[in-house]
Amino acid sequence: MIIVFDYKRTTIIIVNMESGITTKRRTVDNIAISYTGIFDTEILSVLAKEIEGTLSPDDKVNKKVFKIFIELAQNIAFYSLEREANNEGGDTGVGTMVIKNFDDHYVFSTGNKTTMENIIPVMEKCDNINSMSREKLREYRRLQRNMPAGEKGGGNIGLIQVALTASNPLEYSLIKCPDGTYFYIISVRIDKE
Repeated sequence: MIIVFDYKRTTIIIVNMESGITTKRRTVDNIAISYTGIFDTEILSVLAKEIEGTLSPDDKVNKKVFKIFIELAQNIAFYSLEREANNEGGDTGVGTMVIKNFDDHYVFSTGNKTTMENIIPVMEKCDNINSMSREKLREYRRLQRNMPAGEKGGGNIGLIQVALTASNPLEYSLIKCPDGTYFYIISVRIDKE
């Protein structure tokens, strides 16, 4: 299992949970943090500390990115088609997250394998969320909280919370995989203000 962090666009630190830390030098434009692998509690904890403490000198921006991280990482953990055993005796979703750092904003993206059947309701939800004003979105979140938990791929309030926190629309795309599944990518812009 490997976590990749890229600081100041010059150093990538590869953290191997079994063997320790290895550092390699390479230029990767705009990538602040990147990770591909299992989204279990242990990994989420390490990533959360990096996001919360080191991403931006502005605590308000770090909190926004952290909140979005929690919501989108949970979507991977719960709904990714690709699964791996975790240290808790169950299984957890596998996926990718990337945070890109630009002069006036971050772009937070996550991706995971899914089926068309499971992703259609999520895409429809993103389109619905993007069509609402901030006020309507808050009202929609209140209504969703009172509804029973959604089925796989539903994402009751997580995506709503991401849009409210970022104050920007959700963007998504699908890439068809050779095995007939799809790789679903969701991205959101977070202004540094």
